[in-house]
Amino acid sequence: MNNRNRQKGVLIFLMPFILVAIAVVATLAMDATRLYSVKDDMQSVVNAAATAAADEAMACGVGDVSLMRARALAAAKQAGFDGDNSELELIVGVIDPGDTDTSEHKFTETPPNQSNAAVVRYTRKERVSWLLPETFFEPVEISVNAAARKELYATLSANSSTVKVTNGLLGNLLGGVLGQSNYSLDPTSLTSLESTLMGVGDLLSNLGVNNVTALLDRPLIEVLDAVVDVVGGVTTPVGGLVDDLTGAAGLTGLKLSSVLEVKGNKEAARGAEFPLYDFIMSVVLNSAHQIGKASGTGLLGLNIDTADAPALKPLLDNGLLGDLDLTLKLGVDNPAPVVIGPARYGSDNQWMTEIHSSDVSLEALVDLELSIGFIGDLISGLTLGLVQVELLDSIRVPLAVKVGGGRAEFVGASCARGKNNEINIEVLAHPSVASIETGTIQSDGEVAREPIHATILKLALLSQPLLNVCVDADLGVNIPVAEQTHSLTGVPLYCPDGQCAKKLTNSQPTWIQGLDLDIQNLALDCGESNSVLSILNPIIKLLEPVVEVLVNLVTTVLLQGIVSPLLMALGVDLSGLEITMTGADQLSTQLIENVELKN
Repeated sequence: MNNRNRQKGVLIFLMPFILVAIAVVATLAMDATRLYSVKDDMQSVVNAAATAAADEAMACGVGDVSLMRARALAAAKQAGFDGDNSELELIVGVIDPGDTDTSEHKFTETPPNQSNAAVVRYTRKERVSWLLPETFFEPVEISVNAAARKELYATLSANSSTVKVTNGLLGNLLGGVLGQSNYSLDPTSLTSLESTLMGVGDLLSNLGVNNVTALLDRPLIEVLDAVVDVVGGVTTPVGGLVDDLTGAAGLTGLKLSSVLEVKGNKEAARGAEFPLYDFIMSVVLNSAHQIGKASGTGLLGLNIDTADAPALKPLLDNGLLGDLDLTLKLGVDNPAPVVIGPARYGSDNQWMTEIHSSDVSLEALVDLELSIGFIGDLISGLTLGLVQVELLDSIRVPLAVKVGGGRAEFVGASCARGKNNEINIEVLAHPSVASIETGTIQSDGEVAREPIHATILKLALLSQPLLNVCVDADLGVNIPVAEQTHSLTGVPLYCPDGQCAKKLTNSQPTWIQGLDLDIQNLALDCGESNSVLSILNPIIKLLEPVVEVLVNLVTTVLLQGIVSPLLMALGVDLSGLEITMTGADQLSTQLIENVELKN
């Protein structure tokens, strides 16, 4: 009994301490729960703030830190933030995923113009307990952060639309790279080609490749075979055309990256699509470039049937022109690829996504005889006995057209937000510089000057040449094109079958339409003596205006009907640089809580 009494006494003595300990533990448990709740609330605040701030990161907005901070604070207050603004810290930077889907995402602080993400860090001090005195427990510092990424990847190219590809020129170009002078391009194939989009993900699946970096490194011929499979095989119009191109010269050794470039993080382009027409045109340009290098002249000869040239047809049909011989040679440097990328600066402080046009040299040589029907009235009555007179006999027009150096930068994107499915993009274009000279293009790319030549008068005695009078004229035109900023607003982000493709065209009048070919300084030639020419001076003066009109007419028709459409097909329209945005892929918002910051 004594032992029991002693135990009771001990329990009675310890009970207050036990109760106090239980109360303290219970209090601490409640305080811990409260602190966790506070931290959860703080996390909700930074999640909302970071997501809002990322809306104005450079890749999805304007990259203005003050605007990002304002959006972050507004979102934080809507999420319940009632502290001092200084408790929220904004850090601007980039979130880049790894090379595979399982790789960790990393945040790196960068200048605002390179940003695609924002981190908001919320730090505050909180009492450990509201029941226990602060003398026992110093306030603890609670810090949480969240990183959010928003980014838009656009598919851009400098190749033109098939609506500008007239008179079989694309078919002739394809025949040139395929080595088939009689190659015929089915209009159905052309229409199907322009309306077809190819997904990067489709190629990954077909080739069994795990990441985009490895895909871009695959041989181009292998990728073309995969494209044929993806579009339904060689029996489809597109598949048959692409299959033909697998036999194009000069493609061996080229990789997919020669015709398709991905800027920024390559894995971000998994969901992107690109236009098959522009892709194929880049393949053709690469082939033409390789053929030109192998030929030693730098040029690829094209077989153009003048019957396929609508611009020349009215003149031929109306009897204005007689026999016409047209020779075209094409040189391609720096073939333009299709480009997929974001609108932000890279680490080199240059715009990350830049599109360039191909550097193209085109030699066009026309030799034609003037139709008797056109000058019959002039010739009639000018046969003087045994002397035969021929007026305006022939014209030779050698043109060397060089267009190159055009580029454009993807400089702005406004992402879709909330229920709004529309995006805005902005492209800064530096159009091509074009030049036209009379002459031929040499193997080193330089132009050997040769004048436009017209024979305006022939005299013969008993069918023996007696006198020839010719006119030579030089034409040299350099066309400066001003830098322009193009904007597209209200473009639907998601639309079926690429129906949202938009062209950012030159807003200025095309110089080819307004080009004044004022041929100056017509020079009499053919080696005749001045004394003989002075006798015929009245006739020559009478013919000079007619010669000027004919030379202008033939040169203008050649430029507008043959040269300009062919260059348009190659993406180097003489009016300047034309950029096509096929579509955009807005990456899903990436939100990462409590990221490890990498400086």
